[in-house]
Amino acid sequence: MTGAGLSYQQLDPAGSYGSRPITLVISMGIVALAAGATALTWPAVSDPLTAFLAIFATSIAVLGVTFWSSPLRAPFRSSGFLVVTISAGVSLVLCALSTWTTSVDLDDQWAPITVGLILVQLSSYRPARELIGATILGGLLAGFVSVLHPTFGGFELPPLVRVLDAALPLVALGAGATAYSAVLVRSLGQWFARAGVTERGVSTAMKERIVRSVHDDRVSILNNTVVPFFAEILERNAVGEEDRLRSQSIANKIRSAMVADVDRSWLDSVMDQLAVERGDSTVPGSEVVQDPHRAASDMTTEQRIVVRAVILALVDHPGFDSDGFAIMIVRKGSAAAVTLTAKLDDDESITRSGLAPYLAVLRIAFGDLHVTFQRPALTLKFSYGS
Repeated sequence: MTGAGLSYQQLDPAGSYGSRPITLVISMGIVALAAGATALTWPAVSDPLTAFLAIFATSIAVLGVTFWSSPLRAPFRSSGFLVVTISAGVSLVLCALSTWTTSVDLDDQWAPITVGLILVQLSSYRPARELIGATILGGLLAGFVSVLHPTFGGFELPPLVRVLDAALPLVALGAGATAYSAVLVRSLGQWFARAGVTERGVSTAMKERIVRSVHDDRVSILNNTVVPFFAEILERNAVGEEDRLRSQSIANKIRSAMVADVDRSWLDSVMDQLAVERGDSTVPGSEVVQDPHRAASDMTTEQRIVVRAVILALVDHPGFDSDGFAIMIVRKGSAAAVTLTAKLDDDESITRSGLAPYLAVLRIAFGDLHVTFQRPALTLKFSYGS
């Protein structure tokens, strides 16, 4: 999953989750900067209402970043990016209007810096091409406003200098955010490409091991049932009615085992393997999986890895109760809908319970994740296919 239109969050949702605390800190810093700068330059403010509206627009922008960067809403939506950038642009204009008739001093204009910091916040959540577009438009808007802004006191800077001074903070921070996003996405793309080559290189060996494992399993069935039966017949050198009934029973058992293996999906195997590895009778097995149409096999490799990781995270959760765990997959035409329910006896919210990074990855892998947590019941609904 690589491409120029992807963000760091889409390529590495778990890694980008680490940017969330930084996003929250920068958000508080941006609002504090806007309010503090307005207070310090209050003598230059000609329209107090506009000044407060500029701070309010900035707050709306950073609240938008905080809201849409939540792992429960990942990936950061394009509609959210539009709301944030428009709010930031409005704050830029309002900040200039608040000093329109009293000052042209650039020290009184804090908005280009806050808009640039907002772009820095977005660098982990939106693609580089969108960030560079927002940077260019923001720089043009800041320059345009600086040219229109009236001058006072008979001293006037050349228009080009005014444009550069007004747009430079925004453009510099926006360019840095764009470079950061582009480098991360390119590095992850190269890593994925190398991982793909490695996977293809070991695929033959993996297939051989799987075939050998299946072969050994079948041989084990024969050694435990068929071989002792034949050895007993050869030792007696006679076949009776009981032998015929016993052979029929053995054949039915082998047939049932092979049919069960055919009907099992990878999800059944994951649950049974998990129960065996934990050695705990309370850990649920394949009996909790309801997939009558074997729709789990339609998941991509990436989706299977994500689902398995989420299951492991839920089982390892301190408040996990196996009595409330179930996975149901229902076909809806060519698509499939998954409902995963779990019981978590925990007083913490989902975002503080350690599950947030896994839910972020799950949302990006499937796109339509719907999370409901009415303590203690957690319900995850998502779909795949087309």
